[in-house]
Amino acid sequence: MFTANMIAPCGLDCSICKRVLAETSPCAGCRGPNDNKPEFCSSGCGIILCEKRRANGYSFCDECPDFPCADVMEKETRYGSKYPLCESPLENLRVIREAGMAAFLEHERRQWTCPACGGIICVHTGVCSGCGRQ
Repeated sequence: MFTANMIAPCGLDCSICKRVLAETSPCAGCRGPNDNKPEFCSSGCGIILCEKRRANGYSFCDECPDFPCADVMEKETRYGSKYPLCESPLENLRVIREAGMAAFLEHERRQWTCPACGGIICVHTGVCSGCGRQ
């Protein structure tokens, strides 16, 4: 599941999202179709709706001269403090630029794979999607 198309424009890894990991009607991630996406992600996220990003064809927010914008900083703050496990969109984008996507994805796989069963650990809950281990 750790693939480049699961990395959101802001740098978050959709592979570790509780909606992507849902057993019933999983979300396909920010870059996927809107089917099964939470309303916020499909119609409320300033990054997904960003006209500048779409008009200029930016794959990632750090390609924009306005980076980091308020929307990216909101994600950075929320994912760094609100959930049991931390994820940094800014750090993720930095690693992608410096080490490349393949190295970043390998890092994500190592960081977010449950050592007990090989399932994916959810950033929102800190619980493994495979065995339920915290």
